[in-house]
Amino acid sequence: MALAQNEIVGDLRALGLQPGALVMTHSSLSALGEVEGGAQTVIEALLEVLGPKGTLVMPAMSSGVYDHENSPSNVGAITEAFRQWPGVVRSFHPSHSVCALGPLAEWLTADHLASPTALGPETPFGRLVAKQGQVLFLGVDQDRNTLLHAAEEAVRAPYLSTRQFRYLDAEGHEQVKTLELYPGPHRDFIGLDHLFREAGVMRVGKVGRAVCRLMEAKGIFDLTVQALRQDPAAVLCDNPLCADCVKQRGKIKRHRLATEEDFTLAALLDEVAEGALGRAGDRSEALAPALLAVAGEGIQHVELGPELTHLAADQTERMAELFAQADLLVSMTTSVVGRGARFEAALSAAEALHCSLVKVKLPSTGMRPTVEALRSAADMAAERNITIVIENSPATAADTRDRCEDLISRLDDAPVELAFNPAHFAHAGEHPFRQTWYRWSLKERTRQLYITDGALTGGYTLPGRGNGEVKELMSILRCRGFDGFFTLRMGDRRGVVAFREHAARFWRLLDTI
Repeated sequence: MALAQNEIVGDLRALGLQPGALVMTHSSLSALGEVEGGAQTVIEALLEVLGPKGTLVMPAMSSGVYDHENSPSNVGAITEAFRQWPGVVRSFHPSHSVCALGPLAEWLTADHLASPTALGPETPFGRLVAKQGQVLFLGVDQDRNTLLHAAEEAVRAPYLSTRQFRYLDAEGHEQVKTLELYPGPHRDFIGLDHLFREAGVMRVGKVGRAVCRLMEAKGIFDLTVQALRQDPAAVLCDNPLCADCVKQRGKIKRHRLATEEDFTLAALLDEVAEGALGRAGDRSEALAPALLAVAGEGIQHVELGPELTHLAADQTERMAELFAQADLLVSMTTSVVGRGARFEAALSAAEALHCSLVKVKLPSTGMRPTVEALRSAADMAAERNITIVIENSPATAADTRDRCEDLISRLDDAPVELAFNPAHFAHAGEHPFRQTWYRWSLKERTRQLYITDGALTGGYTLPGRGNGEVKELMSILRCRGFDGFFTLRMGDRRGVVAFREHAARFWRLLDTI
């Protein structure tokens, strides 16, 4: 049996909607069931309950170039019918226009375009909060709660962006509006529903067959602001396959690194990419999961190990485009030290990838040939404004603290720096912090700390779960205002899942320092 206007009126009153209220309504006509007269009946029922002193507001968002008079609302049949209702006024805005009818309509919708943001204090959404209006959901959930984006804007959530929208001005000329702190694509606003209910700022009931919610605008706004201040990711989901929220969580972490730390966080991309490196064809698709995982940790710099550096040597242009699209920079590439064409190619690849560091794999030969080869490599690299980096790798001239220190000291003023691997020092039977670091006379040569751990008996572990004293090294370097790289490196583990576990351990250590 079709739902009549008087039944809708009764249900709205039972839900708590009062005459004279200021209410923004989000709706789904189909959720109500069959309605006599369709959208028009729903609007008439709302206006009947509110009475002449009430103000009814609905979103009227549209797509494409915004035409104030003609762009239809794309957020439901009821909103489009309301847009065309006699006496309704619409705020002039290319992304978040609203329609309103009632005593507060002109004030609510005025000068929306003048605001630098879509949902700030001087917009219909901010004014709804200031006037302590209400938000009514007819058959929709918190996923449609546009007002909560205003809370993200109020705390200046790090993942918000700057966007441009086009509109036609009064003369019909196309203009562009730049909006700051613009909300992103996906949110877990549904997860806030229980907070609103428990705080008593939301009532739930039914209109027809639809589950409906009537909320205090200021109450839900304040609760969301509080949640975001406690946890900047409070309205993001934790689904690792949701690319939107993974990237936005990464922006939160990147903001933290940029505002609180001197070091730059990086990752060895070869390990994260797992088996993707051996695939033929366009590797952008194969590398996509690894690039997403890296971005999700707030990482903007990646080190390319032997596998990816080899690819980059003959695919540098495509690789450079791929990293630019992913908003990533290359911190370091890898090569074998020497004078030959292979080393020249490695330097050319590093230069094409805008990379200023090249890590050379040390030979297992004696000290003197190694020094000569390094000095020659450093001179060749310096001509391209590239610095050579060495690692304390097993079975080389730099496998222990003493040998590493001796090697670097023999290079005098040659531009050669150290990638400090605590796991490798642990494998050599040393204590990387208590012994190696404290006795180290070349601290200023350390350009990179690998966030990798290992046992004295061999093998690799998660950071802080081995004998590499990773937490102590992180702490002492932070005390020194270290502006080099902390690079996440897993050792013998591979893939996105292992990387996320490794990164989680790093963040846990950082939080406890």
